[in-house]
Amino acid sequence: MSSDTAMPRPGRDSRAGTDAGLLLLRLALACVVGAHGLQKLFGAFGGSGIGGFAKVLTGYGFTSGTTLLAWVTGLSETLGSISLLVGVATPVGASAVLGVAVNIIYVRAPSGFFLSGTNGGFEFQLLLAAIALVLLFTGSGRFSLDAGTPWGREPIRYGLAGLALAMAMSAGVILLFR
Repeated sequence: MSSDTAMPRPGRDSRAGTDAGLLLLRLALACVVGAHGLQKLFGAFGGSGIGGFAKVLTGYGFTSGTTLLAWVTGLSETLGSISLLVGVATPVGASAVLGVAVNIIYVRAPSGFFLSGTNGGFEFQLLLAAIALVLLFTGSGRFSLDAGTPWGREPIRYGLAGLALAMAMSAGVILLFR
């Protein structure tokens, strides 16, 4: 076996597949989470709007400021998704999505892992959180507006900052609203 089979040939872009994969991850996460944000904010796609989601939050054990928290959640999902969709300020967008997902995991953990029947498990939110975490640490890829930015060139450092932001915001939501 020759050593050239392990190395990309000159003139070939060995990162194009990775960048295309990151684009697909961003688009998928943005579409799914963005749709949920629009359900909360405007009642789109059969959603309950702010008032209905505030009631859902009460059912999850949030005791104060549920209308404010409904707005924060809907805006985090929607604006975070727009950021991921176009690949601009990706660490901020991914942090917003991760923070919301972590809070949902927290409130649904007592129901168990699997979504089954009326059991509100957290497997779906864990998958969304994992995708957001991947995007935090890989960056948005070259097929984005972030490609030439410092956070596009050095995603690990900014990803760690984004992770810290998401965890701080999640802890704040739990401490202030529950």
